[in-house]
Amino acid sequence: MARCLHCGVEIDNTQTLYCPRCRAFVGSGTTTPTSPARGSDDFLSHLIPARNTPALVGYYLGVFSLIPCLGVILALFALGFGITGLRKAHEAGVGRVHAIVAIALGGLSLLAHLLCIAGGFVALGSG
Repeated sequence: MARCLHCGVEIDNTQTLYCPRCRAFVGSGTTTPTSPARGSDDFLSHLIPARNTPALVGYYLGVFSLIPCLGVILALFALGFGITGLRKAHEAGVGRVHAIVAIALGGLSLLAHLLCIAGGFVALGSG
């Protein structure tokens, strides 16, 4: 028995060249792989959480918030998207790590930028 690469239904590949459910071409003989159709998609969806866009956007904003001058604005957005992505991660099942990284990088970057700004004001006031 083999599995259809499109819908995952088991097929007796000695009888037919097409899947009985989705009518996709499955080939002839034993050349059709026996693994389920979604095996590689699960790994890729955890690596790049396409179903959790706020977590992914927050992750990239958190990374780019390390850029001087633009960091304060990007860090604020990274925090917002990270929190939204963390909430959505419970529903979608993916993107939790990306959302946590977005919150951590956004928070640390915001803190560092605010400390630099405060240090600049202190230096101006004492000099």
